[in-house]
Amino acid sequence: MSESRYVKEDGQYYRRTHWTIFGKRPLQSFLDNWFPQTKIRVLMREYIKKYLSILGKEIKDKIKTDINLDKPLFADFQIFDFVNFYLIREYILNDKSEKKDFFIGIPEKEFRQNFFNSILNSLTIIKLYQNFFNYKKTTPALNVNDLIYTKRNKESRILEVKKIVDKQIYLNYKYKRKNEDGICDFPLTKNIFTKLNPNLVENKNTVKDIDNYKSFLNEYFGIDFPLLTDFQNRTLIIAEKDFFKECGFLPIKYTAKSGNISNKLPFFNYMIDCYNDFQTAKKYLTNSSYQFDEILIIGDSKYRDSFSDILQELKWQGRVKNIILIGTHKPDLQNDFMEWLWSKDEIKIANNETPQVPQKQVIEDAKLLEKTLELKSEIDLLKKEKNIDISFLLKYTNFYFRTILTDSPLSKGTYQEYCDRLLSFFKSEKFEDELNTQFYNRDIYNPEIIKEGTKKIFNKFQKISICIGNQNLKWNHIAEKAKELGSKKLFLIVDKKSYSVLWNQIKNSRITNIRLIPDKRIDNQIDYLQSWINADDKNIANRTYIIPYLNNMEMFDTLSLLKGNVEVLCYKDIDEIAVDNLVQNYHSQEKSKLTHKDRKPFVSSVFSEDIQYLQRQLDDLFNFDLNNESFRTNPYESIDLPKEKILYEIEFEDGSNDKFESSKGIFLIDGNEQISSTIGEVYEGATIRFYQNDNKKLFQEVLNILDSDNTMNIFDYYADSWKKTLKNILSQRYNNSIKIFYKKLFNSDYKIRYNTFRLYFKDDCETRFPDIETLELICRFCNDNGFSNELISKELDRFIKCKRIDFSIRNRAGKNIGDDLIEYENSGYTEKSEYLQELPEDVLQKLLQTVQTKTIKIRTLLEYE
Repeated sequence: MSESRYVKEDGQYYRRTHWTIFGKRPLQSFLDNWFPQTKIRVLMREYIKKYLSILGKEIKDKIKTDINLDKPLFADFQIFDFVNFYLIREYILNDKSEKKDFFIGIPEKEFRQNFFNSILNSLTIIKLYQNFFNYKKTTPALNVNDLIYTKRNKESRILEVKKIVDKQIYLNYKYKRKNEDGICDFPLTKNIFTKLNPNLVENKNTVKDIDNYKSFLNEYFGIDFPLLTDFQNRTLIIAEKDFFKECGFLPIKYTAKSGNISNKLPFFNYMIDCYNDFQTAKKYLTNSSYQFDEILIIGDSKYRDSFSDILQELKWQGRVKNIILIGTHKPDLQNDFMEWLWSKDEIKIANNETPQVPQKQVIEDAKLLEKTLELKSEIDLLKKEKNIDISFLLKYTNFYFRTILTDSPLSKGTYQEYCDRLLSFFKSEKFEDELNTQFYNRDIYNPEIIKEGTKKIFNKFQKISICIGNQNLKWNHIAEKAKELGSKKLFLIVDKKSYSVLWNQIKNSRITNIRLIPDKRIDNQIDYLQSWINADDKNIANRTYIIPYLNNMEMFDTLSLLKGNVEVLCYKDIDEIAVDNLVQNYHSQEKSKLTHKDRKPFVSSVFSEDIQYLQRQLDDLFNFDLNNESFRTNPYESIDLPKEKILYEIEFEDGSNDKFESSKGIFLIDGNEQISSTIGEVYEGATIRFYQNDNKKLFQEVLNILDSDNTMNIFDYYADSWKKTLKNILSQRYNNSIKIFYKKLFNSDYKIRYNTFRLYFKDDCETRFPDIETLELICRFCNDNGFSNELISKELDRFIKCKRIDFSIRNRAGKNIGDDLIEYENSGYTEKSEYLQELPEDVLQKLLQTVQTKTIKIRTLLEYE
């Protein structure tokens, strides 16, 4: 049972949870003092070690009542192997007619070297034990040419029935030795023998294999254990071929995909039938009358795509009674399993390994903490005085905590762009809707209050920008760490977007021993994190890694796969909380498996822990849904930048003007270097080189050339269709009044700007597809108002798919062409990318004329329509 309470210690609040077993608190010696958060995961491992020690003793005590654990078969067993042996034994020997299937969860994709051997050896012992209890001590009937295994002159030999005269059976040696030629047939004088398969094929190992099998039985079960050759209790296994390499002389048969059967031994049937995949097993079973007690499948790939067929064609047809799965994930299909879920740290400790864990490196920045607390106080004050809760804005501070750009023009441009984006967000309908909901619920809506409140909050964000922009202590730590390592490399894990600018920052800082590893793939030349982990020559021990910020469980788990030392940089009492939350979430996941209800039927040992977690003032900044799939996939997507688009008007020093979205990709010219960046991140006075996609006819020509399958024609058709639908409704229903149509189509739950909607009806409308929500709204409107024959009403899914692919193709083509054109120029017009190679020379020359180099004089933020 558990009990939670909050206590105050040294001015801070802690939540303390006690897990008790039989009224006792375990590991009390560890808890005499409060433990700092940095030690919590280490402490959790101590609890797991304690639990596994108790669990291992309980299981060994139960097993050794039947089996001598000092035998060679168990020599390499760790606690992990003993537990799996015990679980499989208990499950198989459970003779209840109606029992659930069994799932053993292994939280790793790759199995250890000893895992296959230990499982197969365990299964062999268990099934022999089970068959012994169902073995009938009867004298089998013999016919001429039958083979038996019995003692002759105090030695076990294979004998063949030569003749039967007046019920007297006469035998002779099946495999004679040199001095046994000419021995006459002799009568069977003892009824203690084992009948063998008469179709046994002779080879040099036949006698040796049978003798080894007998010795194996004698060693593990005693000399009176019968030489079993016919098995009533049988198991079907589907696993990788490596699983079966230790079969040898045991009653185990492996059938390859080719249908060839290896391991030919003198058994009437095999106790364990092994296959590499379900299709091979199915092919054999359709021509067989055999039934199996259980099918054991090891590895997700062996059952993920075929579990439905396994249920229908094996279990439901009565060919197997039960299913045992060992893998990372249970099948999605509804099926009732008992479960033993190994936790991540538990499985490592149970294999006598030390879990790799990212370590916090806490950096104290008193000024940053002060400014962040001021922002929180401003938001709290608005809530207290105006009863308006906009604490969701706190998550946008995470941008600053994960940024390691130094005091440079480029870093200042980056921070300024972020403030511009926030300011644009505060003016957006999305933000107004959030606030209006708060005000309307209390009937005290006042635009002036909104304006005044957001102005104060924005000023606090600006102060944080200035603070972190002037001095970045995380970067200072990285530089100092690189200096300490001397000639050794320091590996810095960064997000893909920051790779180019950080590479340039390292170069300008004249630090030669830092190597960047992006979190996601950039191109074939740059190793990214997962490829680095998979490379045995790169992912080695004694290397030092730093990640500047961490708030994501998937990344937390990935970092644990690095074999070196991993430091997670975090500001004291700020994003340190995010790391602590990950650890706490990790503990929660571990504990849910360690305390799973299905462990109780197997063991009496119970896991318990007593760990306290620090409560701090800025906890609200890091209240993320860590297990949400979208957050796990891209944690920065929802916490860093409001998704409002930003538009800049750029006045260049040559007198020209243009408008760009902040996300437009450009190259910043810095001496002889060209740094990949965006319009939003550069600064006044910067010289940039960019592809100006203002010739729509030329860009369409390029798309047509690259679109060899004419896919764009389909997108064009759907892009025109929804606009025609709107115009059709406008003329038929609303007498061409766009304002009335706007009010009828949109509501308080979802709407776009009126000016944006008005532009949809212009013949030269640039919008290919509106937002998905708008498409869905148009579809619903058509269905509810007598326009169900419109294409969007019938094929909404196609519109959404076309929107996504069309945007991706155009965006990627524009970016790739721009980047490739500049790279082509840099190579002296000698190295063409795959994109450029597909273009005719005249089109390529036209595109090159669109690449411009200009210096920014004034950059002005515009309201985006």
